[in-house]
Amino acid sequence: MKPLLLFHKTLFFLLLATGISFAVPWLGVTFKKASFENHLALNVIGVHPESGCFTAGMVAGDQIIGVEGQTLTAMAQIQSAVAGHKAGQKVKIEIVREGKKKTLTVALTERPDDISSLTGSAIGSKIAKFGENFYKNGEKRKAKPKATLLDFWATWCGPCRKTLPVLANIYKKYSDKGVEIIGIADESVDVLNDFYAHQHASPYPLYRDAKKEMWMRYGIHAVPTLMLLDKDGYIKRVWSGAPTEYMIEQILKDVLD
Repeated sequence: MKPLLLFHKTLFFLLLATGISFAVPWLGVTFKKASFENHLALNVIGVHPESGCFTAGMVAGDQIIGVEGQTLTAMAQIQSAVAGHKAGQKVKIEIVREGKKKTLTVALTERPDDISSLTGSAIGSKIAKFGENFYKNGEKRKAKPKATLLDFWATWCGPCRKTLPVLANIYKKYSDKGVEIIGIADESVDVLNDFYAHQHASPYPLYRDAKKEMWMRYGIHAVPTLMLLDKDGYIKRVWSGAPTEYMIEQILKDVLD
């Protein structure tokens, strides 16, 4: 697995996944690209409290200017430095704070499943485990899907109703290739059962999130909202609005290829 570096708006999220045979290490900082003494620098915006950078004393406002004794000239340097280590091993990070240079010895930690408090986005977090509230087709869940689409929707939502047959077609075409789809709603069982009995028969599993726990955890404010998960359950993409079948197929290629 290659180091993972996400870009969202003006912030970079330094997640730096390095492999799947052991705990995934990370630095746990968000930053903006800047410069210092005519070379690349990274202005630290946030530091996750469960990260090695936090323990080493890194704070928002620091500038990262070097790694492992080398002046920072390219993003690949810091990616490679973390990619060559496991959680628990140490990396030396040179920073500037209030005009003074300082070297921090950072013990890489295992990346937590939920990093939304750091990034302000669900992307990059690992989806929480589902409970027992599958009210339809729960027995169809796959043990190890290659990709999962989550559809947050509501019966009263017009674009949601247009999305349902699109997802049904995707499920029929790609289920045998390892794709799982789960519809997530918060309405009553009676409302949902009536809808599925008279308007749409879903071929994929349906989950009832009565307390909207997943909606609140991942900041879902509009329907339909869809999430794409990779084979390890990490959120790769989030988007709102009714997608076309072609659009979903193109997105699935990112995790199926």
